[in-house]
Amino acid sequence: MGYLSFAIKKVISYILALFGTMAILFVGTYPIYTTVIVNSANFVAAETLRTLQQRSHTPLTPEQIQQIHDQIVNQIIASYGLNKPFAVQFFYFLKNLLTFNLGYGYTNAPITSNTGSYAVADIIASYLPNTILLFTTGTIIVIILGLVIGLLAARYAGSVWDRLVPVVAVVHSSFPTWWIGFLLIAALAYGVHLFPPGGIVSVPPPKNPVLYALDVLYHMALPLISIIIVGVGGFAYVVRSLVLSTLSEDFVIALRARAIPERIVLFKHVMRASSPSIVTQVLLALTTSITGSLTTEVVFQWPGMGLLTWEAIIQNDVPVMLGVLYVTTLVLLAGLLLGELIYGVLDPRIRVGED
Repeated sequence: MGYLSFAIKKVISYILALFGTMAILFVGTYPIYTTVIVNSANFVAAETLRTLQQRSHTPLTPEQIQQIHDQIVNQIIASYGLNKPFAVQFFYFLKNLLTFNLGYGYTNAPITSNTGSYAVADIIASYLPNTILLFTTGTIIVIILGLVIGLLAARYAGSVWDRLVPVVAVVHSSFPTWWIGFLLIAALAYGVHLFPPGGIVSVPPPKNPVLYALDVLYHMALPLISIIIVGVGGFAYVVRSLVLSTLSEDFVIALRARAIPERIVLFKHVMRASSPSIVTQVLLALTTSITGSLTTEVVFQWPGMGLLTWEAIIQNDVPVMLGVLYVTTLVLLAGLLLGELIYGVLDPRIRVGED
C-alpha cells in the first residue's frame, strides 16, 4: 500500500470517527444544546435591540421591539437548523462546530474574552494560548529531558543510572501535579518568597512588552517546574523501555558484531527503529497538553482551558462548558490522526500491515 492510499484510508476512518463521536455528543447534549442556542438567540436579539434603541432618534414601540426580537431569534434558530428535522440538525451542529460557531456564554456569568465578548469561540480563543504557553512548553521540556535521560539509561543498561530511572518514574508519576504545586507554592512562594504563588502576570501588569514577557515567565516558573517534576520520569522510562527493546533486535547484534561504535549503533540505527513509537508518544503528549489541566490551573490560578472549565462549572455557564468539550474533542481527534500519518511515514511496516 502506497503512503497516499494509507493516508486517505486513515483520514476517512478519522472522519467517520469524528462523525460517530460528534453524533454521541449531539444526542447526549441535545436538550442542553437547544436551550443554549435559544438563550444565545435571545441574547443577540437583546443586544441588537439595545444598540438600535441607542442609535434611534425615536423610541421603538413595543410591537416593533417584539417583531425585531422574534425576527432575530427565528433567524438564529434557523441558522442552527433547530427548525429542521432531528437528523438534519446534526449536520448543522457539525458545521457550526467545525466553523467554531459555538454560541454565546451566559451574560450573568463573569466569563468573557479579553475583549469583553460573550461569544464562546472568543472566550476559548482568549484562554487557549495561555494553556499552550504553559503546558505545551512544559511538555516540550519534558520530552527533551525524557529523551536524553531515557537514551542514557538504555545506553548504560544495568548501571546505577539505568536502575534509577524506573524508581524516579514510579515515584514522580504517583505525585499529582496539583499536590506538587501546593508544595512548591508553600516552599518557594510563601516560604522564601522566591516566586509568585499564582496568576499569569503581576497586578498591575508591566507596560513595557519585554518586561511584560519576563513577568509572565516569572509567574510561569512554579507551574512549569511542577509539570516537569511529574512528567519527566515517566517519559524517560518509556523512552528507555522502547530503546532497550530495540537493542535486543537481531540487526543490533549484527551491527555490534561488525565492531560499529556503540554511539553510531544507538543514535543512527536504534533511534531510527524506535522513532515511530517515540514520535507517537510525543504527539500524544503534545496533543493532550493543549487541553490543559483543571486542577493544576486552579491551584496556580493560571487562566487556561482548565481554569476556564472550572469557572464555567462554578458559574453554571453551560455554553462555555459545551464549547470546551467540543473543542478538546476535536483537538484530540486531530492529534491522533496526525500521529497515525506520521507513524506511517516513519514505519513502512504499518502501511504493509494495513494490506
